[in-house]
Amino acid sequence: MYELEVSRFLGLHNNRKFLRDRVKEVPGLHYGLIYPFHEFQTGRNLRMSPVYPKLKEAGAVFGQVMGYERPTWFDPDYIEEQERKDWSKPFRMAYTNTFGKPPWFDCVAKEYAVCREGVGISDYSSFTKVDLWSKGTEVVDALQYICSNDVDVPIGSIIHTGMQNRHGGLRKRLFPGAASRKPQTRCKVWLQKHLPPTVAISDVTSMFTALCIMGPFTRNLLSELTDTDLNPKNFPFFTYKLLDVGLANGIRTMNLTHTGELGYVLYIPNEFALHVYSSLIQAGEKYGITHAGHYATRALRIEKFYAFWGQDLDTTTTPLECGRMWRVKFDKKVDFIGRDALLKQRDEGVKRMYLQLILEDHCLDTDLWPWGGEPIFRNGKYVGMTTTTGYGFTFKNQVCLGFVENLDEKGQRQKVTNDYITSGDFEVDIAGVKYRAKANIHSPILPTKHPDMERDTYRATRGKGSEENDVNQIIKAV
Repeated sequence: MYELEVSRFLGLHNNRKFLRDRVKEVPGLHYGLIYPFHEFQTGRNLRMSPVYPKLKEAGAVFGQVMGYERPTWFDPDYIEEQERKDWSKPFRMAYTNTFGKPPWFDCVAKEYAVCREGVGISDYSSFTKVDLWSKGTEVVDALQYICSNDVDVPIGSIIHTGMQNRHGGLRKRLFPGAASRKPQTRCKVWLQKHLPPTVAISDVTSMFTALCIMGPFTRNLLSELTDTDLNPKNFPFFTYKLLDVGLANGIRTMNLTHTGELGYVLYIPNEFALHVYSSLIQAGEKYGITHAGHYATRALRIEKFYAFWGQDLDTTTTPLECGRMWRVKFDKKVDFIGRDALLKQRDEGVKRMYLQLILEDHCLDTDLWPWGGEPIFRNGKYVGMTTTTGYGFTFKNQVCLGFVENLDEKGQRQKVTNDYITSGDFEVDIAGVKYRAKANIHSPILPTKHPDMERDTYRATRGKGSEENDVNQIIKAV
Protein backbone atom coordinates (compact mmCIF):
# COMPACT_ATOMS: atom_id res chain seq x y z
CA MET A 1 0.00 0.00 0.00
CA TYR A 2 1.45 3.31 -1.12
CA GLU A 3 0.10 5.11 1.97
CA LEU A 4 2.30 2.92 4.19
CA GLU A 5 5.44 3.05 2.04
CA VAL A 6 8.33 4.85 3.72
CA SER A 7 9.73 6.09 0.40
CA ARG A 8 6.75 8.41 -0.05
CA PHE A 9 8.13 10.71 2.67
CA LEU A 10 10.75 13.45 2.61
CA GLY A 11 13.19 14.41 5.33
CA LEU A 12 10.91 17.27 6.36
CA HIS A 13 8.31 14.71 7.42
CA ASN A 14 10.75 13.45 10.06
CA ASN A 15 11.13 16.85 11.69
CA ARG A 16 10.11 16.42 15.34
CA LYS A 17 8.14 19.64 15.59
CA PHE A 18 6.33 18.79 12.36
CA LEU A 19 5.46 15.36 13.74
CA ARG A 20 4.34 16.73 17.13
CA ASP A 21 2.01 19.21 15.44
CA ARG A 22 0.65 16.79 12.85
CA VAL A 23 0.11 13.87 15.23
CA LYS A 24 -2.28 16.00 17.28
CA GLU A 25 -4.41 16.61 14.21
CA VAL A 26 -4.55 13.13 12.69
CA PRO A 27 -6.37 11.03 15.36
CA GLY A 28 -9.45 13.24 15.28
CA LEU A 29 -9.87 12.56 11.58
CA HIS A 30 -10.75 8.95 12.38
CA TYR A 31 -13.88 10.13 14.19
CA GLY A 32 -14.92 12.97 11.91
CA LEU A 33 -16.49 13.31 8.49
CA ILE A 34 -13.71 13.70 5.94
CA TYR A 35 -14.72 15.77 2.94
CA PRO A 36 -13.05 15.48 -0.47
CA PHE A 37 -9.64 17.09 -0.96
CA HIS A 38 -9.03 17.35 2.77
CA GLU A 39 -6.12 19.59 3.72
CA PHE A 40 -4.12 19.42 6.94
CA GLN A 41 -3.88 22.61 8.98
CA THR A 42 -0.61 21.77 10.73
CA GLY A 43 2.85 21.71 9.19
CA ARG A 44 1.96 24.48 6.76
CA ASN A 45 3.84 27.40 5.19
CA LEU A 46 6.89 25.14 4.99
CA ARG A 47 7.99 24.92 1.34
CA MET A 48 7.14 27.87 -0.89
CA SER A 49 8.24 28.88 -4.35
CA PRO A 50 9.74 32.37 -4.78
CA VAL A 51 6.49 33.55 -6.39
CA TYR A 52 4.41 32.49 -3.38
CA PRO A 53 3.90 36.09 -2.12
CA LYS A 54 2.71 37.16 -5.56
CA LEU A 55 0.31 34.24 -5.78
CA LYS A 56 -1.04 35.07 -2.34
CA GLU A 57 -1.59 38.68 -3.41
CA ALA A 58 -3.50 37.39 -6.43
CA GLY A 59 -5.97 35.58 -4.16
CA ALA A 60 -4.52 32.07 -4.11
CA VAL A 61 -6.20 29.48 -1.91
CA PHE A 62 -3.49 26.99 -0.97
CA GLY A 63 -3.31 23.25 -0.62
CA GLN A 64 -0.17 21.38 0.34
CA VAL A 65 1.73 18.65 -1.49
CA MET A 66 5.04 17.26 -0.24
CA GLY A 67 5.36 20.31 1.99
CA TYR A 68 4.85 22.75 -0.89
CA GLU A 69 2.13 25.37 -0.70
CA ARG A 70 0.32 24.93 -4.02
CA PRO A 71 -2.51 27.18 -5.25
CA THR A 72 -5.68 25.16 -5.67
CA TRP A 73 -7.82 28.02 -6.93
CA PHE A 74 -7.81 31.82 -6.95
CA ASP A 75 -10.42 34.09 -5.43
CA PRO A 76 -9.28 37.74 -5.79
CA ASP A 77 -12.45 39.04 -4.11
CA TYR A 78 -11.48 37.28 -0.89
CA ILE A 79 -8.60 39.65 -0.17
CA GLU A 80 -10.69 42.73 0.51
CA GLU A 81 -13.71 40.99 2.02
CA GLN A 82 -12.19 38.42 4.35
CA GLU A 83 -8.48 38.75 5.03
CA ARG A 84 -8.72 41.87 7.16
CA LYS A 85 -11.27 40.21 9.45
CA ASP A 86 -8.91 37.47 10.61
CA TRP A 87 -5.26 38.44 10.76
CA SER A 88 -4.46 35.22 12.65
CA LYS A 89 -4.50 33.24 9.41
CA PRO A 90 -1.23 33.69 7.48
CA PHE A 91 -2.76 32.30 4.27
CA ARG A 92 -5.93 30.74 2.94
CA MET A 93 -6.27 26.97 3.10
CA ALA A 94 -8.25 25.05 0.51
CA TYR A 95 -11.53 23.50 1.59
CA THR A 96 -14.48 21.72 -0.01
CA ASN A 97 -16.74 20.81 2.95
CA THR A 98 -19.40 19.14 0.83
CA PHE A 99 -20.02 16.05 -1.27
CA GLY A 100 -21.98 18.06 -3.81
CA LYS A 101 -21.22 21.19 -5.82
CA PRO A 102 -18.16 22.75 -4.14
CA PRO A 103 -17.82 26.41 -3.12
CA TRP A 104 -14.85 26.87 -5.47
CA PHE A 105 -16.77 25.81 -8.59
CA ASP A 106 -17.27 29.26 -10.13
CA CYS A 107 -13.66 30.32 -9.54
CA VAL A 108 -12.32 27.14 -11.15
CA ALA A 109 -14.73 27.50 -14.09
CA LYS A 110 -13.25 30.91 -14.92
CA GLU A 111 -9.69 29.59 -14.64
CA TYR A 112 -10.53 26.62 -16.84
CA ALA A 113 -12.04 28.86 -19.52
CA VAL A 114 -9.04 31.17 -19.73
CA CYS A 115 -6.65 28.20 -20.06
CA ARG A 116 -8.66 26.95 -23.04
CA GLU A 117 -9.38 30.24 -24.80
CA GLY A 118 -6.89 32.82 -23.45
CA VAL A 119 -3.73 32.61 -21.35
CA GLY A 120 -3.55 30.95 -17.94
CA ILE A 121 -0.51 30.79 -15.68
CA SER A 122 0.00 28.07 -13.07
CA ASP A 123 2.70 27.28 -10.50
CA TYR A 124 4.21 23.81 -11.13
CA SER A 125 7.13 24.28 -8.73
CA SER A 126 6.16 21.26 -6.62
CA PHE A 127 6.90 18.91 -9.54
CA THR A 128 9.79 16.53 -8.84
CA LYS A 129 12.89 17.54 -10.80
CA VAL A 130 15.94 15.30 -11.19
CA ASP A 131 19.18 15.93 -13.06
CA LEU A 132 21.22 13.01 -14.42
CA TRP A 133 24.62 13.35 -16.03
CA SER A 134 27.71 11.40 -17.05
CA LYS A 135 30.91 11.92 -19.02
CA GLY A 136 29.80 9.74 -21.91
CA THR A 137 26.66 7.89 -22.99
CA GLU A 138 26.21 6.18 -19.63
CA VAL A 139 23.08 8.22 -18.82
CA VAL A 140 21.36 7.17 -22.04
CA ASP A 141 22.43 3.56 -21.64
CA ALA A 142 21.10 3.44 -18.07
CA LEU A 143 17.77 5.05 -18.95
CA GLN A 144 17.32 2.67 -21.87
CA TYR A 145 17.37 -0.14 -19.30
CA ILE A 146 15.22 1.64 -16.70
CA CYS A 147 12.61 3.11 -19.09
CA SER A 148 10.28 1.35 -21.52
CA ASN A 149 10.27 4.11 -24.13
CA ASP A 150 13.24 4.81 -26.41
CA VAL A 151 15.21 7.64 -24.78
CA ASP A 152 18.07 7.57 -27.29
CA VAL A 153 16.79 10.63 -29.14
CA PRO A 154 18.31 13.92 -30.35
CA ILE A 155 19.15 16.62 -27.81
CA GLY A 156 16.14 18.87 -27.30
CA SER A 157 13.59 16.07 -27.54
CA ILE A 158 11.10 15.27 -24.78
CA ILE A 159 10.24 11.65 -24.09
CA HIS A 160 7.25 10.64 -21.98
CA THR A 161 8.07 7.24 -20.55
CA GLY A 162 7.25 4.86 -17.76
CA MET A 163 9.65 3.11 -15.43
CA GLN A 164 8.33 -0.40 -14.78
CA ASN A 165 9.10 -2.99 -12.13
CA ARG A 166 9.87 -6.54 -13.21
CA HIS A 167 6.13 -7.33 -13.25
CA GLY A 168 5.52 -4.55 -15.75
CA GLY A 169 3.86 -2.28 -13.16
CA LEU A 170 4.56 1.43 -13.34
CA ARG A 171 7.03 2.54 -10.69
CA LYS A 172 6.73 6.05 -12.06
CA ARG A 173 5.79 8.02 -15.14
CA LEU A 174 8.65 10.24 -16.15
CA PHE A 175 9.65 13.01 -18.47
CA PRO A 176 13.46 12.76 -18.26
CA GLY A 177 14.20 15.54 -15.80
CA ALA A 178 10.68 15.97 -14.41
CA ALA A 179 8.03 13.86 -12.69
CA SER A 180 4.90 14.48 -10.66
CA ARG A 181 4.92 15.63 -7.06
CA LYS A 182 4.25 12.95 -4.48
CA PRO A 183 6.79 10.29 -5.52
CA GLN A 184 9.76 12.66 -5.08
CA THR A 185 11.69 10.28 -2.82
CA ARG A 186 10.65 7.02 -4.45
CA CYS A 187 11.55 8.34 -7.90
CA LYS A 188 15.10 9.19 -6.82
CA VAL A 189 15.48 5.95 -4.84
CA TRP A 190 14.38 3.84 -7.82
CA LEU A 191 16.81 5.60 -10.12
CA GLN A 192 19.67 5.30 -7.63
CA LYS A 193 18.99 1.59 -7.29
CA HIS A 194 19.50 0.97 -11.00
CA LEU A 195 22.01 3.63 -12.07
CA PRO A 196 25.69 2.66 -12.44
CA PRO A 197 28.39 4.53 -10.47
CA THR A 198 29.32 6.40 -13.65
CA VAL A 199 25.99 8.27 -13.63
CA ALA A 200 25.45 11.10 -11.15
CA ILE A 201 21.98 12.00 -9.92
CA SER A 202 20.76 15.12 -8.14
CA ASP A 203 17.32 16.09 -6.88
CA VAL A 204 16.98 19.71 -8.04
CA THR A 205 13.31 20.15 -7.12
CA SER A 206 14.04 23.07 -4.79
CA MET A 207 16.43 24.81 -7.22
CA PHE A 208 13.86 25.68 -9.87
CA THR A 209 10.54 27.50 -10.00
CA ALA A 210 8.27 25.96 -12.62
CA LEU A 211 5.65 28.15 -14.27
CA CYS A 212 3.23 26.82 -16.85
CA ILE A 213 1.55 29.18 -19.30
CA MET A 214 -1.27 27.59 -21.27
CA GLY A 215 -3.79 28.68 -23.84
CA PRO A 216 -3.95 29.57 -27.55
CA PHE A 217 -2.11 32.89 -27.16
CA THR A 218 0.87 31.65 -25.15
CA ARG A 219 3.15 31.57 -28.19
CA ASN A 220 2.36 35.23 -28.87
CA LEU A 221 3.02 36.10 -25.24
CA LEU A 222 6.33 34.27 -24.88
CA SER A 223 7.53 35.60 -28.25
CA GLU A 224 7.41 39.11 -26.79
CA LEU A 225 9.86 38.10 -24.05
CA THR A 226 12.43 36.07 -26.00
CA ASP A 227 14.50 36.45 -29.16
CA THR A 228 14.12 32.74 -29.96
CA ASP A 229 11.83 31.87 -32.86
CA LEU A 230 8.89 29.97 -31.36
CA ASN A 231 7.38 29.01 -34.70
CA PRO A 232 6.32 25.33 -34.59
CA LYS A 233 8.89 24.48 -37.25
CA ASN A 234 11.69 25.82 -35.04
CA PHE A 235 10.23 24.86 -31.65
CA PRO A 236 7.75 22.01 -32.20
CA PHE A 237 5.47 20.37 -29.67
CA PHE A 238 7.17 17.96 -27.24
CA THR A 239 10.60 19.59 -27.55
CA TYR A 240 12.79 21.59 -25.20
CA LYS A 241 14.99 24.70 -25.49
CA LEU A 242 17.06 26.96 -23.28
CA LEU A 243 15.57 30.44 -23.64
CA ASP A 244 16.34 33.97 -22.60
CA VAL A 245 13.12 35.31 -21.08
CA GLY A 246 13.04 39.00 -20.27
CA LEU A 247 16.46 39.77 -18.80
CA ALA A 248 16.95 36.21 -17.51
CA ASN A 249 18.90 33.51 -19.29
CA GLY A 250 19.06 29.72 -19.19
CA ILE A 251 15.32 29.16 -18.76
CA ARG A 252 14.58 25.48 -19.43
CA THR A 253 11.44 25.66 -21.55
CA MET A 254 9.31 22.69 -22.58
CA ASN A 255 6.68 22.92 -25.30
CA LEU A 256 3.97 21.07 -23.38
CA THR A 257 1.61 21.77 -20.47
CA HIS A 258 0.53 18.42 -18.90
CA THR A 259 -3.07 19.55 -19.53
CA GLY A 260 -3.41 19.01 -23.28
CA GLU A 261 -3.58 22.74 -23.96
CA LEU A 262 -1.09 24.73 -26.01
CA GLY A 263 1.63 26.29 -23.93
CA TYR A 264 4.97 25.95 -22.21
CA VAL A 265 6.44 24.92 -18.88
CA LEU A 266 9.33 27.15 -17.85
CA TYR A 267 11.85 25.74 -15.35
CA ILE A 268 13.40 28.89 -13.93
CA PRO A 269 16.44 29.14 -11.63
CA ASN A 270 15.03 30.53 -8.40
CA GLU A 271 17.01 33.78 -8.56
CA PHE A 272 15.19 34.67 -11.81
CA ALA A 273 11.75 33.48 -10.75
CA LEU A 274 10.20 36.78 -9.68
CA HIS A 275 11.58 38.58 -12.72
CA VAL A 276 10.24 36.02 -15.18
CA TYR A 277 6.89 35.81 -13.39
CA SER A 278 6.51 39.61 -13.37
CA SER A 279 7.50 39.81 -17.04
CA LEU A 280 4.88 37.22 -17.98
CA ILE A 281 2.17 38.98 -15.97
CA GLN A 282 3.02 42.40 -17.41
CA ALA A 283 3.29 41.24 -21.03
CA GLY A 284 0.24 39.03 -20.62
CA GLU A 285 -2.14 41.81 -19.62
CA LYS A 286 -3.15 42.43 -23.24
CA TYR A 287 -4.03 38.72 -23.53
CA GLY A 288 -6.05 38.69 -20.32
CA ILE A 289 -3.56 36.47 -18.48
CA THR A 290 -5.19 34.87 -15.44
CA HIS A 291 -3.88 32.68 -12.62
CA ALA A 292 -5.03 29.06 -12.64
CA GLY A 293 -4.84 26.72 -9.67
CA HIS A 294 -4.44 22.97 -9.34
CA TYR A 295 -8.18 22.30 -9.51
CA ALA A 296 -8.41 23.96 -12.94
CA THR A 297 -5.43 22.08 -14.39
CA ARG A 298 -6.83 18.91 -12.86
CA ALA A 299 -10.16 19.47 -14.64
CA LEU A 300 -8.31 20.01 -17.92
CA ARG A 301 -6.36 16.77 -17.69
CA ILE A 302 -9.42 14.71 -16.65
CA GLU A 303 -11.37 15.88 -19.70
CA LYS A 304 -8.35 15.08 -21.88
CA PHE A 305 -8.18 11.58 -20.31
CA TYR A 306 -4.68 12.12 -18.89
CA ALA A 307 -3.68 9.67 -16.17
CA PHE A 308 -1.58 10.69 -13.15
CA TRP A 309 0.61 8.35 -11.15
CA GLY A 310 -0.57 8.05 -7.55
CA GLN A 311 -4.14 8.96 -8.47
CA ASP A 312 -4.98 6.75 -11.45
CA LEU A 313 -1.86 4.61 -11.77
CA ASP A 314 0.25 2.66 -9.30
CA THR A 315 2.87 -0.10 -9.23
CA THR A 316 0.28 -2.72 -10.24
CA THR A 317 -0.75 -0.81 -13.37
CA THR A 318 0.94 -1.58 -16.67
CA PRO A 319 1.19 0.73 -19.71
CA LEU A 320 -0.93 -1.73 -21.70
CA GLU A 321 -3.80 -1.49 -19.21
CA CYS A 322 -3.95 2.30 -19.34
CA GLY A 323 -3.73 2.84 -23.11
CA ARG A 324 -0.04 3.64 -23.26
CA MET A 325 1.42 0.70 -25.14
CA TRP A 326 2.54 3.16 -27.83
CA ARG A 327 5.08 4.46 -25.30
CA VAL A 328 6.60 0.99 -24.87
CA LYS A 329 9.29 0.22 -27.45
CA PHE A 330 9.59 -3.56 -27.49
CA ASP A 331 11.89 -3.38 -30.50
CA LYS A 332 14.68 -1.38 -28.89
CA LYS A 333 17.88 -3.34 -28.40
CA VAL A 334 17.97 -3.02 -24.60
CA ASP A 335 16.09 -5.58 -22.49
CA PHE A 336 14.43 -2.98 -20.25
CA ILE A 337 13.00 -3.73 -16.81
CA GLY A 338 9.58 -5.39 -17.08
CA ARG A 339 9.87 -6.17 -20.80
CA ASP A 340 9.12 -9.89 -20.48
CA ALA A 341 6.05 -9.26 -18.32
CA LEU A 342 4.73 -6.68 -20.78
CA LEU A 343 5.36 -8.96 -23.76
CA LYS A 344 3.41 -11.71 -22.04
CA GLN A 345 0.54 -9.35 -21.31
CA ARG A 346 0.56 -8.10 -24.89
CA ASP A 347 0.26 -11.65 -26.19
CA GLU A 348 -2.35 -12.80 -23.67
CA GLY A 349 -4.39 -9.59 -23.50
CA VAL A 350 -5.10 -7.27 -20.59
CA LYS A 351 -7.40 -8.27 -17.73
CA ARG A 352 -8.43 -4.70 -16.93
CA MET A 353 -8.66 -1.49 -18.93
CA TYR A 354 -8.52 2.23 -18.18
CA LEU A 355 -11.49 4.20 -19.47
CA GLN A 356 -13.18 7.56 -19.32
CA LEU A 357 -16.85 7.78 -18.39
CA ILE A 358 -19.00 10.85 -19.09
CA LEU A 359 -22.09 10.81 -16.91
CA GLU A 360 -25.57 11.44 -18.26
CA ASP A 361 -28.61 12.87 -16.47
CA HIS A 362 -26.52 14.16 -13.56
CA CYS A 363 -27.61 17.49 -12.08
CA LEU A 364 -24.66 19.73 -11.33
CA ASP A 365 -26.42 21.71 -8.61
CA THR A 366 -28.51 19.17 -6.70
CA ASP A 367 -26.96 15.71 -7.13
CA LEU A 368 -24.03 14.41 -5.12
CA TRP A 369 -20.77 14.51 -7.08
CA PRO A 370 -18.39 11.64 -7.80
CA TRP A 371 -15.13 12.12 -5.89
CA GLY A 372 -13.30 8.87 -6.70
CA GLY A 373 -13.83 5.29 -5.55
CA GLU A 374 -17.34 4.97 -7.00
CA PRO A 375 -18.46 1.53 -8.29
CA ILE A 376 -18.69 1.10 -12.06
CA PHE A 377 -21.33 -1.19 -13.58
CA ARG A 378 -21.50 -2.70 -17.07
CA ASN A 379 -24.85 -4.09 -18.18
CA GLY A 380 -25.91 -4.03 -14.53
CA LYS A 381 -22.86 -5.98 -13.31
CA TYR A 382 -20.13 -4.53 -11.09
CA VAL A 383 -16.86 -4.31 -13.07
CA GLY A 384 -14.60 -1.74 -11.40
CA MET A 385 -14.05 1.53 -9.56
CA THR A 386 -13.40 5.14 -10.49
CA THR A 387 -9.99 6.65 -9.73
CA THR A 388 -10.10 10.35 -10.58
CA THR A 389 -13.27 12.34 -11.16
CA GLY A 390 -14.21 15.92 -11.89
CA TYR A 391 -16.62 18.20 -13.67
CA GLY A 392 -16.00 18.53 -17.42
CA PHE A 393 -16.58 22.18 -18.19
CA THR A 394 -16.56 21.56 -21.96
CA PHE A 395 -18.60 18.35 -21.76
CA LYS A 396 -20.90 20.08 -19.23
CA ASN A 397 -21.09 16.78 -17.37
CA GLN A 398 -19.25 14.88 -14.68
CA VAL A 399 -16.24 12.92 -15.97
CA CYS A 400 -14.93 9.79 -14.26
CA LEU A 401 -11.69 7.93 -14.97
CA GLY A 402 -11.23 4.38 -13.76
CA PHE A 403 -10.45 0.73 -14.46
CA VAL A 404 -12.87 -2.04 -15.39
CA GLU A 405 -12.52 -5.82 -15.49
CA ASN A 406 -14.34 -8.63 -17.31
CA LEU A 407 -15.41 -11.27 -14.79
CA ASP A 408 -17.06 -14.53 -15.80
CA GLU A 409 -19.82 -16.26 -13.82
CA LYS A 410 -17.23 -17.78 -11.48
CA GLY A 411 -15.62 -14.41 -10.81
CA GLN A 412 -12.53 -15.23 -12.87
CA ARG A 413 -10.90 -12.38 -14.77
CA GLN A 414 -11.17 -12.60 -18.55
CA LYS A 415 -9.52 -10.59 -21.31
CA VAL A 416 -10.78 -7.02 -21.70
CA THR A 417 -11.00 -5.78 -25.28
CA ASN A 418 -12.01 -2.51 -26.91
CA ASP A 419 -15.25 -4.18 -28.02
CA TYR A 420 -16.00 -5.08 -24.41
CA ILE A 421 -15.89 -1.37 -23.58
CA THR A 422 -17.68 0.03 -26.61
CA SER A 423 -20.48 -2.56 -26.61
CA GLY A 424 -21.41 -2.20 -22.93
CA ASP A 425 -23.93 -0.02 -21.15
CA PHE A 426 -22.09 1.63 -18.26
CA GLU A 427 -23.31 3.19 -15.04
CA VAL A 428 -21.53 4.87 -12.13
CA ASP A 429 -22.98 4.50 -8.64
CA ILE A 430 -22.80 7.69 -6.56
CA ALA A 431 -24.05 7.12 -3.01
CA GLY A 432 -26.55 4.50 -4.15
CA VAL A 433 -27.80 6.32 -7.23
CA LYS A 434 -26.72 4.96 -10.61
CA TYR A 435 -26.04 7.33 -13.50
CA ARG A 436 -25.69 6.20 -17.09
CA ALA A 437 -22.31 6.94 -18.65
CA LYS A 438 -20.71 7.09 -22.08
CA ALA A 439 -17.36 5.27 -22.25
CA ASN A 440 -14.21 6.47 -24.03
CA ILE A 441 -11.03 4.44 -24.48
CA HIS A 442 -8.87 7.18 -25.93
CA SER A 443 -8.43 10.91 -25.40
CA PRO A 444 -11.30 12.90 -26.93
CA ILE A 445 -10.89 16.03 -29.02
CA LEU A 446 -12.61 18.97 -27.36
CA PRO A 447 -14.12 21.74 -29.50
CA THR A 448 -12.36 25.09 -29.20
CA LYS A 449 -12.46 28.54 -30.77
CA HIS A 450 -8.76 28.17 -31.56
CA PRO A 451 -8.10 24.69 -33.02
CA ASP A 452 -4.49 23.64 -33.46
CA MET A 453 -3.42 20.58 -35.44
CA GLU A 454 -0.24 20.14 -33.40
CA ARG A 455 -2.17 19.91 -30.13
CA ASP A 456 -5.19 18.04 -31.42
CA THR A 457 -3.26 15.15 -32.98
CA TYR A 458 -1.67 14.21 -29.65
CA ARG A 459 -3.36 11.47 -27.63
CA ALA A 460 -2.18 10.66 -24.13
CA THR A 461 -4.54 7.68 -23.85
CA ARG A 462 -4.96 5.57 -26.96
CA GLY A 463 -7.02 2.49 -27.64
CA LYS A 464 -6.19 0.11 -30.46
CA GLY A 465 -7.19 1.63 -33.75
CA SER A 466 -7.85 5.08 -32.29
CA GLU A 467 -5.00 6.71 -34.20
CA GLU A 468 -6.54 5.95 -37.58
CA ASN A 469 -9.63 7.97 -36.64
CA ASP A 470 -7.72 11.02 -35.38
CA VAL A 471 -7.80 12.99 -38.65
CA ASN A 472 -11.56 12.53 -39.10
CA GLN A 473 -12.19 13.56 -35.49
CA ILE A 474 -10.07 16.69 -35.89
CA ILE A 475 -12.00 17.71 -39.00
CA LYS A 476 -15.29 17.27 -37.14
CA ALA A 477 -14.03 19.25 -34.14
CA VAL A 478 -12.84 22.12 -36.33
